[in-house]
Amino acid sequence: MPLLLLFFHIKNTMNYVDINSNEMPKKMYPTDKEQTRTTFETRSRRKRLAQVAATIASVILLLLAVLGLVYGSFYLYRRYVTDANDKRDNDEYLRKLVRQVNDSPETTWKAKFNKFGVKNRSYGFKYTRNQTAVEEYVEQIRKFFESDAMKRHLDELENFNSSDVPKNFDARQKWPNCPSISNVPNQGGCGSCFAVAAAGVASDRACIHSNGTFKSLLSEEDIIGCCSVCGNCYGGDPLKALTYWVNQGLVTGGRDGCRPYSFDLSCGVPCSPATFFEAEEKRTCMKRCQNIYYQQKYEEDKHFATFAYSMYPRSMTVSPDGKERVKVPTIIGHFNDKKTEKLNVTEYRDIIKKEILLYGPTTMAFPVPEEFLHYSSGVFRPYPTDGFDDRIVYWHVVRLIGWGESDDGTHYWLAVNSFGNHWGDNGLFKINTDDMEKYGLEYETAVV
Repeated sequence: MPLLLLFFHIKNTMNYVDINSNEMPKKMYPTDKEQTRTTFETRSRRKRLAQVAATIASVILLLLAVLGLVYGSFYLYRRYVTDANDKRDNDEYLRKLVRQVNDSPETTWKAKFNKFGVKNRSYGFKYTRNQTAVEEYVEQIRKFFESDAMKRHLDELENFNSSDVPKNFDARQKWPNCPSISNVPNQGGCGSCFAVAAAGVASDRACIHSNGTFKSLLSEEDIIGCCSVCGNCYGGDPLKALTYWVNQGLVTGGRDGCRPYSFDLSCGVPCSPATFFEAEEKRTCMKRCQNIYYQQKYEEDKHFATFAYSMYPRSMTVSPDGKERVKVPTIIGHFNDKKTEKLNVTEYRDIIKKEILLYGPTTMAFPVPEEFLHYSSGVFRPYPTDGFDDRIVYWHVVRLIGWGESDDGTHYWLAVNSFGNHWGDNGLFKINTDDMEKYGLEYETAVV
């Protein structure tokens, strides 16, 4: 009985419908109007939920953006403060270095603070080498040295009496009809000193060889852009650049020649190595002349040398990791082999002087200390002598156009730099290399 009563209770509660009954219960099926209202309410509820979710998401994104802006502003401010402090510290250090040079009775030169001067630091340049291409260049240099033309060249150097070498010499005075010798280039924001100096030597020697009839500047852009084995905007080898002059030739450069120099000059005097990254990204080989140059096509504008060589004993890095080096034949190495004792500093300098006196300028590579960038006048010599290695900013290649003797009888080279006319002594400098000889200075050139 209790189960039966429960059954009837449930039946009544659920409004149970007897299948035999003709009367339909209310609320069992919603009407069309009720269905529409229910659907509308559901959609409205979903829409409101979506709006709430979108609002929350927008607020979250806005908060993230504000946090990112605050963090970014803080980072930029902190970097600005750090850079400002670093620049102030660097300026104080370099100004002190300049004062040391100018106040010392031992120095033979004067410095002027250069706001573009930098301290020694690592810039993280990555160098790549094509070992096969480098080995091919080394083999070509060896063949140059074994040629009959080189044998005649060596004989001329040997037969020229050292006593006939003047104490002072300036190539601009001996070859006044060659304006390229007086030209002071500006390498700008690319570490192309090796190409600039090599193209300068090529221009000078081409003019000298022509007795002053060829007066054009040859293109450093042709080297830095198209000679991949020579180097890039992080540096390179002038001997390879001069070998490229022999093999591939160089077109005219300068402002209105076939291939003018394209890198930024507004970044400093000189530009910081930190600017070289951007220049390297833009560096490209373009084998056509600029539009205003109508004299000849690119291939027809090439000028060639006969052979290239190094003056002072040196080696060349061939492996990509920089560990494998091979020796290249050199002029002074040749004369060393003929003697029982190696040439002393004075003797090998005399050979380089003969080379310049008879044939024209050469390049010279040397380590640049921090104080050199502030050179103003006189005969540069590293100062202070202590801690020189810690002050080397980079190795640099310049063009030697002469030499001389100071009042105390010490030797100096006269060189054209690649920092423009307003650096140093109108773009030039004198340098006593006595304290640098141990680093193995390099002198390269070529014969037309």
